[in-house]
Amino acid sequence: MDESLILWGILLTLTALGLWLEHRFRWAARLGSSLIILILAAVCANVGILPQQSAVYDTIYDTITSLAIVWLLLLVNLQDVGRLGRSALLAFGLASFGTLVGALLASVLFHSRFLGDTPRLAGSLAASYIGGSLNFVGVGRALNLSDLLFSAATTADNLLTAIWLATTLSLPSLLARFYPPQEEGEAVTVTSLPTASAIAPLDLGILLSLAVAVLALSRALHRFWPLIPTLVWLTTLSLALAQFQWIRYLRGMGALGMFGLNLFFTVIGAGTHVPSLIPVGMEMILFTTVIVFTHGLVTFGLGVLLKLDVELLALASQAAVGGPTTAVAQATGRHRPQLLGVGITLGLLGYAIANYLGLALAQVLGWIGLG
Repeated sequence: MDESLILWGILLTLTALGLWLEHRFRWAARLGSSLIILILAAVCANVGILPQQSAVYDTIYDTITSLAIVWLLLLVNLQDVGRLGRSALLAFGLASFGTLVGALLASVLFHSRFLGDTPRLAGSLAASYIGGSLNFVGVGRALNLSDLLFSAATTADNLLTAIWLATTLSLPSLLARFYPPQEEGEAVTVTSLPTASAIAPLDLGILLSLAVAVLALSRALHRFWPLIPTLVWLTTLSLALAQFQWIRYLRGMGALGMFGLNLFFTVIGAGTHVPSLIPVGMEMILFTTVIVFTHGLVTFGLGVLLKLDVELLALASQAAVGGPTTAVAQATGRHRPQLLGVGITLGLLGYAIANYLGLALAQVLGWIGLG
């Protein structure tokens, strides 16, 4: 019996189960599919159903995840960014800056606990709280973040993202009197997030061939210029390719990308030793809390000085911390349909820049002696 084939079957089943639970039950939607899948895989590994190591894991960790990053970055249409106003871009700039300040502060406060892993952890979480899961996974892999820290950070990340969404939904009402009233802006029309679209065979073939070509070229360029990580080449080439008009007619990028990323979390869960996770859990939650709440203080504090709209600041904050999907939830929850397009575009802009900023922050932390 082919053990690797059985393992593939189990991992794919766990991924499908996690996605189904998220779709079917409200409590699961709050947890998020990535955390559910990680927990399911960790339980299976710790009771002996899944092996701790396998060549299958290496394939998913290295190749499948890279392809997923390419597919999701192909959603980023930089022309949409040009349609945003100065205020929206400035608000997102403050949100990104706040995340970097928070990651730096957390690194200083918790360096004695995480030691050499501090830059890896800070860079990965900064990428997550500027972009999203694809950036967290991409930067974490590029920086060789351990499975243990990946698991702990994923748990803390999901918890803080949920808390912050609840916070940003209430903050505009609480803080409105400190911010100047703003006129209603025009709605921004952007490309939607096609995670549930039907995938035609031709589109599937083109997306597979494009992603493999981008990955192969990125690895080749890294061999020629070893100082530039493969992830930087992967991000840059994917974003360049995404600007061609014909790319937007391909269906299935979002679905393929999200499934590949969720499959990655089965590998992280399988490599997690639960008894080892418990001691680091609380410190990881505190680490992420410092990042997110510093992000909030910087975003809303500088925003009031620059006289930005509090609703726009909350949207930009959520686009950074949670990504495009939670930005949509923010606009919907605040009954601001005209901000839906802005939220999606800012979230996709985060996808585009977060890998670069996360890697740069990790490098800087190493230079100043926090590594």
